[in-house]
Amino acid sequence: MQEKESDIFETADLGMAAFLLVKGCHLVLAGRDKNRFSFVFKDEQKCRALSIEYVNSEFAKFDASLKNLKNLVR
Repeated sequence: MQEKESDIFETADLGMAAFLLVKGCHLVLAGRDKNRFSFVFKDEQKCRALSIEYVNSEFAKFDASLKNLKNLVR
């Protein structure tokens, strides 16, 4: 059975992509265009549900703290 191309989820958010990997999502493509990342995963419905979980998680707070600290030392 061939998967539909529309059954993918794409994000440019490195933290969210890491969260999806930790949660067992299958990464099919990763790339970078200048300063923008692109991470493509299988199973759009699962990834969308997990992206909501990510936003409400301690993982997202940790990621935001890393970004803030990085900005402090620039």
